Amino acid sequence: MEKKNGFMLFTLLLAFVLMLSCAGEERKKVKQDVLHIAAAANLSYVIPELVDVFEREYGEGAGMDIRVTKASSGSLTAQIRNSAPFDLFLAADTGYPRALYRDSLTVGEPVVYAAGIPVMVYRPEVEGDVGVACLTDPSVEKIAVAQPDLAPYGKAAIEILSGSGVLQQVEGKLVYGISITQTFQHVITAADAGFIAASLLHGEGGRELKKAGMEWIEFPLDAYDPEGLQQAMVLLDPSNATAVAFFKFMQGEKAEEILKKNGYRIE
Repeated sequence: MEKKNGFMLFTLLLAFVLMLSCAGEERKKVKQDVLHIAAAANLSYVIPELVDVFEREYGEGAGMDIRVTKASSGSLTAQIRNSAPFDLFLAADTGYPRALYRDSLTVGEPVVYAAGIPVMVYRPEVEGDVGVACLTDPSVEKIAVAQPDLAPYGKAAIEILSGSGVLQQVEGKLVYGISITQTFQHVITAADAGFIAASLLHGEGGRELKKAGMEWIEFPLDAYDPEGLQQAMVLLDPSNATAVAFFKFMQGEKAEEILKKNGYRIE
């Protein structure tokens, strides 16, 4: 009787182990079928084109479920530190991916894939062609800027205002967005002027700005720290073959062409 019970217990344990093994394989398969990209918010209007071209270039990725989460680089970094299931991180600077690399949360060092360009957009009644000095005019009541602690473009905006000697005069007018895309929405809906990424002048963003009658100016490289807007990426999951392929694709000519025509500098 005891032998019979022991055999039954062994059989049940074996079945349980096999069940766990199958479940693990299934979870692994599901994970392998999904490429989850964490993308800085300034890539909002260009990432769909990058994904489309990647899928055409790499037939193996055509059936892949590619998911993109867009937010400020600071917010995405916090999510990665909290074990968010991203396979690849495309940041708006080099600082956040470098910090993840130092903490051994990435596969290899960050790779720069483009350089961002900050622009000031303004309503037609604002004399923006004279530069940021126009922001001191009493008629300009709200200036949209991304949170400099979270978004590199916000930091660049503060550098431009400070370098021009008008930061103290306009500080009380600044309204902050938690990402560059939220800042863009402030520009469209409520602000008289604002600082955004040149990439948002293209695609749907460009059409919204045109519809709102907004104009824009760019700044020389010595108006801000261009290294602060070098955009870097890091691979987070080397076991995901499509993530590895997309990582390589972002370093190729096709991706460079797409980024260049959508408001980025390629160095």
